[in-house]
Amino acid sequence: MKKKFNTELFSTGAEFFVLSKLLLNHIEAHKSYVNFEGYDLIAVNPKENISAKIQVKSKNHKGDTGHYLNSDDKIKSDFYIFVQSNAYIKEKDSYRVVEDSEAPPKFFVMDYKTVQKLRSQDKNGGLYIKLNKKNIPNLDDYESNLMAIKSFLKIDLINIEK
Repeated sequence: MKKKFNTELFSTGAEFFVLSKLLLNHIEAHKSYVNFEGYDLIAVNPKENISAKIQVKSKNHKGDTGHYLNSDDKIKSDFYIFVQSNAYIKEKDSYRVVEDSEAPPKFFVMDYKTVQKLRSQDKNGGLYIKLNKKNIPNLDDYESNLMAIKSFLKIDLINIEK
């Protein structure tokens, strides 16, 4: 029996990718290092005492746009961030790491309610979302949309404090 390709490093990398994007956009965020059900990151506005739970879902095979979602019995996150890392591709019987210059990573930010409207269910009852323009004509609106999280957290979008 063939061993399944281990994507754990890619998935962890996707969480750190999102964490760095949040921090570089002046959104204070923290990674949960213990497996919290329902979310991977917490973004906060300590001055307003507001937090946002963020679930990171990654697809790492170049061009893969389908992301499985958490089951309905898990803690609800405020946002899903879907990462298409384009990190590897299968060639014959092996895998090759894809350089960013060949296929840069992308991420899409959606609030929980939007994901609920756009999700589908497979024949086994698994919930998923397909991130393509056929299924989501306004997909570009969600790409790199960290403003949604800033707005949720009531972070001043103009004045950055010293």
